[in-house]
Amino acid sequence: MSTVDNDVKEKWRYWRIRIFVTVWVTYMTYYIGRTNIGIAKPFILAEFGIDTAVFGLVGSAMFIMYAIGQFVNGALGDKLGSRRLVSIGLIASAIINLVFGFADTIFGDSASLVTMMFVLWGLNGYFQSMGWAPSVKTVANWYPPEKRGRWSSFLGTSYQIGGAVSWILATLIIVTIGLDWRFSFWIAGLIMLASGIHNYIRVRSAPEVVGLPTIEEEKAGKTEIKEVREDTYLGLDYTIKSILTNRTVLFASFGLFCLNIVRYGITEWLPYIIAEGVTGSDFFPLWKTIAFPIGGTIGAITCAWFSDKYLDRRRMPLISALFLCLAASLTIYMFLPPLDWLIGAPLLVVIGFLTFGPHVLLVSTIPMEFGTRKAASTATGFIDGWGYVGSAITTFGSGVLLFLEEGPESTFLFWIIMALLGGLVLLLNWKSVPEEKEYL
Repeated sequence: MSTVDNDVKEKWRYWRIRIFVTVWVTYMTYYIGRTNIGIAKPFILAEFGIDTAVFGLVGSAMFIMYAIGQFVNGALGDKLGSRRLVSIGLIASAIINLVFGFADTIFGDSASLVTMMFVLWGLNGYFQSMGWAPSVKTVANWYPPEKRGRWSSFLGTSYQIGGAVSWILATLIIVTIGLDWRFSFWIAGLIMLASGIHNYIRVRSAPEVVGLPTIEEEKAGKTEIKEVREDTYLGLDYTIKSILTNRTVLFASFGLFCLNIVRYGITEWLPYIIAEGVTGSDFFPLWKTIAFPIGGTIGAITCAWFSDKYLDRRRMPLISALFLCLAASLTIYMFLPPLDWLIGAPLLVVIGFLTFGPHVLLVSTIPMEFGTRKAASTATGFIDGWGYVGSAITTFGSGVLLFLEEGPESTFLFWIIMALLGGLVLLLNWKSVPEEKEYL
């Protein structure tokens, strides 16, 4: 092997590690200013006398704007790349978190406060939507198809751990240390601001931007150092057509719509269901904070590996099976005492596994494989956009159901039905496998 080949391999190795670590850390910190509201929610409701259905509109505002933003920013991610778009989104979200903590000092009465929070959290949703799709595209640009199952699964752990860090940080700030709930937004905002600046300094959207061969050239054996080039954008017509004519992308969109109803029903409302005033407990137990994302992280890592090794990259059979098992697990969990930990903790790990295992395949692996690196951001934005339509529905709908006399039971039943529906519909796309195209 020539010295030139060794130099290229070393440069590839350095940049792949640098890019992945930066993308992972950056997206993890996005979640610090996103799911913190789940822990702060019981304290906000108690302080201002807001009911669950009304406050559900605040969460729905975020997810509606996030869904709109995914459709828009997914396409922009293919055009602009992740360096600019992801950094702008994270810095803007950081500023909104900082302002959110001052919302009640601007509008004192509860009606005006809810309106202010509705607007701010909606804007937060839009800027949060600048993070994921361009990040998926960046990984697709840097890693060839045979490695994407593994690296997309590792990327998926960023939001599992980010959600856990957000809940733990907010719990420590509000419950353990005893600070006001506003600090959970202020501290999150400062962390995100630093991370957004770090991302802009460290990340590069594609290998050709630093003079390396593209992954197509690498596969063809063209490993020489090249001049610095732009990541060529093939146009909106190309990216939109490539996803709207792709059967698997359309099925994945419906699957994520159903799955996010379950996922965000749990992350947005489970802390409230077992909080003081509902069960008599003083706080959302730390073991529940940790159990759900622990299962999710295990699911994210193992499910892509399993479908690579045993199903020849056929993702839908595994996703369907996981959906149906999720419905069964939620049914069991529904009948447990709210503060049960002996069965509840392991079962919540299982629910996390069954939620995030298919989630990573739907929002990371499938967009890379079926959108190719040239339309991976658009495909991700399209799939994730429909997922967050489901998130908006569950944030408000679950809040309404909880307001009913049999609230927790009705809410769990809603989640169970959606998991069953998603699993059964995705069976119709059972044989889907990615095809090799001009761009990998």
